[in-house]
Amino acid sequence: MTKALAYAIFGARGTGKGAGARQLIDRTIKPARLLVFDFKNDPGPSMADVGTPIASLADLARAAQAPRFRLRYLVRHDGPLSAVEQFEYFCSIAWAAGDLLMWADELAEVTKANRAPPTWRRCVNVGRDYSYQGRRRWLSILGTSQRPAEVDKSFIANCDVVRSGRLGYLSDARELAAGWGVDPRELMHLPDLSYLQKRADRAEIERGTLSFGNAPASSSKKTATRRRTA
Repeated sequence: MTKALAYAIFGARGTGKGAGARQLIDRTIKPARLLVFDFKNDPGPSMADVGTPIASLADLARAAQAPRFRLRYLVRHDGPLSAVEQFEYFCSIAWAAGDLLMWADELAEVTKANRAPPTWRRCVNVGRDYSYQGRRRWLSILGTSQRPAEVDKSFIANCDVVRSGRLGYLSDARELAAGWGVDPRELMHLPDLSYLQKRADRAEIERGTLSFGNAPASSSKKTATRRRTA
């Protein structure tokens, strides 16, 4: 069975959050099966060709039965279902399909720090290895959002990798910095495309900058976790 991992990427607008997620998908994870929850119906380069756009949940469920796929669900903001209700169905489709990477963009729009839709919570808490209709399955999860303070805390706690670009709020920076042992001011003053990253199985904090074209994905370097100074 493929090792299922959970990833979170945070950062204010313009910091490369979407580009970083796309590089993670295309260069590192390389999933054979991908479901994307596109809250904004984003026409930008990080989303434009990430997968076949689908505006119907029923069509998404049918397409997710294929052996291989890259599908992007376009959230409807003018229909009978709220975005949270659509997210519930999206998570149910991912759960039933299994063996895939699900990317929830703008996660703070459909989860809160102290509340998560039941289907999302199930994917996060037990999706790493589960049985459905008599078959063993797994889910890898990628969540992206501007502010970690607004996102489901259970998801962050279950992540194997958490990455953050520049954060615009001191409360967000302090929240990550406290757990990472870094100065929150560093998170608030990162240049665009630069990030800090923490892996759950390592004490070190990785620092890097996104690059494009034929250049390496980042120039990450590991540094020992140090005591927070502010």
